[in-house]
Amino acid sequence: MTLNLTATGKPQELILAYLQENASDVLADKINNGVRIAKDGKTLFNKKTLDGFMKYASDETRKLAEKGANSACVEDSVVYGWAIHYFEEESIEGKLYNEDGTEYASPKPVKKTTAPTVPYTAPKPKSEPQLSLFDMLGTQNKEEPVPAVVPVQHDDENDNDDEPTEEEIAEVMEREQEDQQIAPPLPPVQPRPSEWYERYLSVKAKNKDSILFYRLGDFYEMFGNDARTCADVLDLTLTGRDCGLKERVPMAGLPFHAADAYIAKLVNCGYKVTVAEQINGELRERTIDPPAEELNVDEETGEILPIEEMRKFDGDIEEAEILATRTLPPDDEDDDFPPLDAKAYDPEALSILDELFGNLMILR
Repeated sequence: MTLNLTATGKPQELILAYLQENASDVLADKINNGVRIAKDGKTLFNKKTLDGFMKYASDETRKLAEKGANSACVEDSVVYGWAIHYFEEESIEGKLYNEDGTEYASPKPVKKTTAPTVPYTAPKPKSEPQLSLFDMLGTQNKEEPVPAVVPVQHDDENDNDDEPTEEEIAEVMEREQEDQQIAPPLPPVQPRPSEWYERYLSVKAKNKDSILFYRLGDFYEMFGNDARTCADVLDLTLTGRDCGLKERVPMAGLPFHAADAYIAKLVNCGYKVTVAEQINGELRERTIDPPAEELNVDEETGEILPIEEMRKFDGDIEEAEILATRTLPPDDEDDDFPPLDAKAYDPEALSILDELFGNLMILR
């Protein structure tokens, strides 16, 4: 399938040639048609270009460079792995387009306008009108009414009934205590991992003693301590991935078609590796164990003996030392040959030949 990418310059041409040769059908469809994403309440198409990848690769190289360094050396296989990851990972944004094919522009933030504040001016008090002579005479004649005082009658018999009982007092106090109690705060909602990460954790729980290679798309990815180990042993870039938790999980990845070489290196270093991938809709696992060391077991005690101790127990080392220090007597018939020193020969070979031939063996 032809990839809808435009290369500018020799580096981009090399990346395009690698993608053209190694991209799967799924990855080629993502490159050519983009991926639907939701942003700002809209459905957009996320399409990536080789120019965007070059910026991504520059950022990854800057992470690898030593502090204060002006450059860094990165192997071709690592750069090609970045290319697969860049176009495969849907969370990395390239150019965004609307559903009608036009390029998407982020909405500009709306500036909040505030009404100008007007200082408050208190109204001037109104001047009272000047009273006339007739108004003054009228106010003197008006008399204010005297309120009637109604005597309160106390009923001595009902005074005791108005006092609250002890039960009423206890009920009121209990009600006040209930009102004063503050409801305990609700526990914070714990974030739940993504569905695919839950499947990864279930497989990892069954293979705790293995480094788990979990296939996602065109990559095998390792997480947590497995990612840190692979980053150290295999010289991979240690990054992180959003798995639905509060923090990103440490992650290292490599292309699936190059996994055999990396797995062989881990196994030769003594690590046990488990590979998990989806095949025909079914998650399958296979485990590669490191080569077992050759052990010598004592048949009587069951004790495991090192090779050197086993040879010493069998007498091979002592016999070799005796043969190495023993010189053979000269033969009467062969006076022309000088006496031979057995130190010039391999001690292990001499011990084996001595067991087979005994006195019949003569060194020349």
